[in-house]
Amino acid sequence: MAKFGLLILSLLVIYSARAHHSRAVFDLSSTIEVEGTIREVAWRNPHAFVVVDSINADGNYTEWTFEGHSIAGLTRNGWARDTFALGERVVVAARPNRDSETRFGLLNSITKTSGETYYAFSRPSDASSPARRPILPSTDFGGTWRPILDMQQTLVGGFRPPEDWPYTEQALEEVEAFDLNEDPGLQCVPYPMPRITRWPYSQHWEISENTITITHEQSSTRVLNKTKDLSIPPAHIPDQNGYSVAHLNDNGDLVVTTRGFVETKWGSERGVSSSSSKVVTEIYRLVDGGYGLELEYTITDPDYLREPVQLGRNFRLIPNYQFTNEPCNIEAARRHLQFD
Repeated sequence: MAKFGLLILSLLVIYSARAHHSRAVFDLSSTIEVEGTIREVAWRNPHAFVVVDSINADGNYTEWTFEGHSIAGLTRNGWARDTFALGERVVVAARPNRDSETRFGLLNSITKTSGETYYAFSRPSDASSPARRPILPSTDFGGTWRPILDMQQTLVGGFRPPEDWPYTEQALEEVEAFDLNEDPGLQCVPYPMPRITRWPYSQHWEISENTITITHEQSSTRVLNKTKDLSIPPAHIPDQNGYSVAHLNDNGDLVVTTRGFVETKWGSERGVSSSSSKVVTEIYRLVDGGYGLELEYTITDPDYLREPVQLGRNFRLIPNYQFTNEPCNIEAARRHLQFD
C-alpha cells in the first residue's frame, strides 16, 4: 500500500512538472503591450493560448502567441470560452520573451474596446489605473496617423533628388547642381506641399462640417476645404502649401486637389523646386478596416516635370497623444555642418 501511494505521488509530481513548465524564457520584470486582432483562442488545458495579429513599427504584419492560465484559472478570473471573438480588436499586456525576436509572451491581461479587461493569472491590487483600450477604427479619416517607415528609410533614405523623374531642362540644371546643405529645412523652413505628406512624424486629422484640419507634429498645419469647387477664392494668397479642396468619390476615397502655389525652392522633392503652375492631387483611402490609411498622390508641374509623377505612402492609426511643439532652432538644424 505504501509503495502504491508512493507511485501515485511520483506520478502527480511528474504531471505537475509537465503541466506547469518553467517560465524562465519570459522576462518577468518587463511588460509589453501588443494591439491587434484575435486570430486564435486555444481554450485548452494545461494552458490556454491566444494568438494576435498585429502591425509592428515598420508596418509589417506580425503574429504574436501568448500563453495563459489553465482553463480553471481563467474561469476563476471571469473568462469563458467565448469571451473573445475571432477578429476582435484588443490590447494584450504580457511578459515578453527574453529573446526579443521571439513573438511569444506570457499573458497578463487582454482589454476590449469597451474597456473590459480580463486578467490571466491575478488582478493587480491597484485597480485605479485602467488598462489601455484598443483604439476604435477610423470611419471618416479622423484620428492620429503615423507613417509606416523602416529605420533605413528614416535615417538614410531620400537624401538626394529622385533619379527616375522626367525632369525638364530647367529641373535637370538644378538637380545636377544639387547641394544637400542648401536644404531650406536647415533654415527651419517647414516642408512645403506635397513634401509635407512624406514628413516622418505623426499627423492628426480633425474632421468638421466644412473642413479637414491636418496637424503635423513639429511642423505646419493644412486645412482642406470640403467642396468640389476647384476655383481658388480671390482672398487666397499663393504660398508653398497652396489652396486645397477635398471631396469623397464614389468609392468613398478622399480626393484632395491643391493649387494656388508660389514658386518654391525644393517644393516637390529634395533638390527639385516647383512653380506656381504646380497641381497636386491626393487620393486617401481607409484600409485594414479603418486601422490603415493609404495615400497616392500625383504632382503635375510643366516647368519642372515633363509628365506627372506619382508617389505614395501608408499610415497606421495610433492612439491620440499630445504633440510636442518645440520650435525649430536654426543653430541646431545646422550644427551637423561643422563636421562635414
